[in-house]
Amino acid sequence: MKKGIIIAVVVLAAIAASAYWFETRSPTPGPSPTTEPASPAPETNEGEQNTPPANAGETVPPEPNAQAEAEPAPPPPPKDFCARDFADVEAREADASRLKAQGGLVHIFEREAQLADPYGCADFYLQHGLDIDATDPRSDHEPLSGLFFAIQRNDPKMLNFMIDHGADLKKRAGKKDTRALGYAYYLALNDTRINRNEVIGILDAALTRQAENGASTAAGDKP
Repeated sequence: MKKGIIIAVVVLAAIAASAYWFETRSPTPGPSPTTEPASPAPETNEGEQNTPPANAGETVPPEPNAQAEAEPAPPPPPKDFCARDFADVEAREADASRLKAQGGLVHIFEREAQLADPYGCADFYLQHGLDIDATDPRSDHEPLSGLFFAIQRNDPKMLNFMIDHGADLKKRAGKKDTRALGYAYYLALNDTRINRNEVIGILDAALTRQAENGASTAAGDKP
């Protein structure tokens, strides 16, 4: 009986010693990490901003007034010389010198197809200061008079218009500095594909009439 009690006490002591040993060998758990609460945003009074604007301290220019800033529209281009009011004779007489600088009769007839009445326009300006024998002064054009331009265009109607308005058939013009008939022959020989016989015939007949009229005048002046 005593022997059994002793064995039980020994077993209990062994168990207690083992429990103590395991307890001392196990790591002591550290305190669990804690998350610090986020700092609350500083309170602001109503209407205030925490962050100043990017352009703080800069002067913001006022928005331009679109109506006030709009540039004035450019004035319309002047009407064509032949589209102006011919009833205003004084103004059209002032235009004659400007028309001459723009090519005179050549300026009118080189745009013949675009005009309602190029011959009426030319006749008006010839009566109000435009010179029938004036040559085109533009640097990018050949220096032709209206007569020479009609010959170059091989246009009998235009040629008769120039002759009827008193064009000087003996005045020289063009790059070759020739007279009207010589210019017509030059163009005919230079390009035989164009038949210029009618224009040459008109010039020849006009020169013949001038010669006859001159001879008659000279005969009439004799005592």
